[in-house]
Amino acid sequence: MIGVRLQDERGRPECDSDIGIPFALPTGDASYKLLCHIDPYGDTVFNRLQMVVFLTEWERLIGIAQTSEQRKAWTGVRDLARRCNEEVHLYLRFIGD
Repeated sequence: MIGVRLQDERGRPECDSDIGIPFALPTGDASYKLLCHIDPYGDTVFNRLQMVVFLTEWERLIGIAQTSEQRKAWTGVRDLARRCNEEVHLYLRFIGD
């Protein structure tokens, strides 16, 4: 399972815990300009300048979140991305297996 963490410029977490993503991400799907580059086996980091595109693509994934657990994870990542977009020196890190 891929985890997601909001962190500062020194790599310190800015959230209480990582969010586990219990649904498939569109890795390798070229119709997603950013999300297609999430490495399921390594770390992928997005910055504030990428958040507008990231959030647009993330909204497209709401249909994948079928269960309450999946919707909770989807919403949690969306909220972290919004915070990353609004504040400087924050990064959204996807942590692969």
